[in-house]
Amino acid sequence: MSAIADGMKVIGNMAKGTTQFDAARAQEALKAIASEASKTPALFEAKEDDPKSEARPEIWSNFDDFKAKAEELETLANQLAASIEEHDDLQSALRLMGKNCKSCHGTYRE
Repeated sequence: MSAIADGMKVIGNMAKGTTQFDAARAQEALKAIASEASKTPALFEAKEDDPKSEARPEIWSNFDDFKAKAEELETLANQLAASIEEHDDLQSALRLMGKNCKSCHGTYRE
């Protein structure tokens, strides 16, 4: 999950102008997010009760939806990676990624 956060940080910093725009690096960050998203459901197949976890029990009671959201993130990140060519592409990509992340975190993360 930290790889997804790291990728979002790369894109966010470029979008804000904190770091210089680099299309290849933005594409790489999105591809890394997609790769990590593809692995996410497997991380939650076994129900865990780690008190440090931010995972809500709804993950396991609605695992098909959780898995679908991970697949949506993977698809979106791959599509966006193919579309990033200039700095202006980052704002809409960041907005779409944020909306997707929120759809899962709002339900499945404390």
